[in-house]
Amino acid sequence: MSTVQTPKMAVGGYTILMPPGWDRIPLNSKSETQDAIKGIVDHAVKYLDPATPKEKVTEARLELHGRLNRAVADARRRNGVDVYLPVEPIHGFIAPASFLVSKVSPGLAAQASPSEIMSHLTEGFGPSEDITLDEVPGVRCQRSVPANPKEKDSVPSRQVNYVVPVPDSGDVSEWLIVSFTTLTPDGTPQEFLEILTELFDAVMTTFRWSAA
Repeated sequence: MSTVQTPKMAVGGYTILMPPGWDRIPLNSKSETQDAIKGIVDHAVKYLDPATPKEKVTEARLELHGRLNRAVADARRRNGVDVYLPVEPIHGFIAPASFLVSKVSPGLAAQASPSEIMSHLTEGFGPSEDITLDEVPGVRCQRSVPANPKEKDSVPSRQVNYVVPVPDSGDVSEWLIVSFTTLTPDGTPQEFLEILTELFDAVMTTFRWSAA
């Protein structure tokens, strides 16, 4: 595993150890975001058959570039700080999975308790269990998300969320949500889902806060 350190958040940042074959797209800087997307696209086309016609390579680049930009736009709508994606195939294919790190300020009344804020943030996230991230208590939630009938290419997915308050956030309540999502089209082996979920949980054991 290699250490990945994000840009600092307003009151602190974090470090995390990612497995080989995953890359990060930072979301706080447009130039850094586009540089990361270009790097992922350049890396991905290396796995195409050398005999692939140039026009097909160009089509593949444009299609992947478009998908990554759509993913970034969605992540920013969710207050994303970083997106992590698999960029190298495992057993011949790239896992349909991603990690999203978001920082949110719920904006609830000042008198709201941490437990009330937690309940608000995790509403609809599914069953939860207590966890800690680098000595900060929070919760882990897991749910199955059905396909969206309004979207042509939508498929079911599994989502795991870690939700914790950002330490030392002062008068402003700030929370970190780390979301893992993997697509689960019909026929997805259960053991494959469990392997990916266990990988995410293992990555989260390496999470550490860093000073602002």
